[in-house]
Amino acid sequence: MNKIFTILTLISSILIYSQNSYKEIKTEKLNSGKVQTAKNFIKTFLDKCENKDYSEFKNFNLSNGHKDFMNEKLEEICASNSAKFGKIRIENLNSAYKENISLMGGNELYIFNSNTEKVKDIKYLSVWISKNNQIDGMVITMEKPFKKK
Repeated sequence: MNKIFTILTLISSILIYSQNSYKEIKTEKLNSGKVQTAKNFIKTFLDKCENKDYSEFKNFNLSNGHKDFMNEKLEEICASNSAKFGKIRIENLNSAYKENISLMGGNELYIFNSNTEKVKDIKYLSVWISKNNQIDGMVITMEKPFKKK
């Protein structure tokens, strides 16, 4: 019986945290520094890919996991994005959201409009920034990358 309870507890905790919900940050409450950091990171990423510069990201505070991932996979990611999407352009900030997972705050998600040369359905470039001002990830998507409550 204890094993079943333990398994159910593990499964439910995984499901709860895998579908984090987000609350929109109102324009007047946006942290302009984080918005600029997110935008600069995306621009730097796109420039590195376009210039085939696979060196380490400097001047950005990346979480250890994201830093390791980018150091190992940047060339592969750039090649894949280029083949799939062609030239990718960042446009204006679409919206920003904050995770509702803790009272102490969680990641903030900054979503920018984008367009690509080859795939018109790709609409968003998104960056997660932690409460410690670390960049935790970036994604290119057709839809906003979260479940909104």
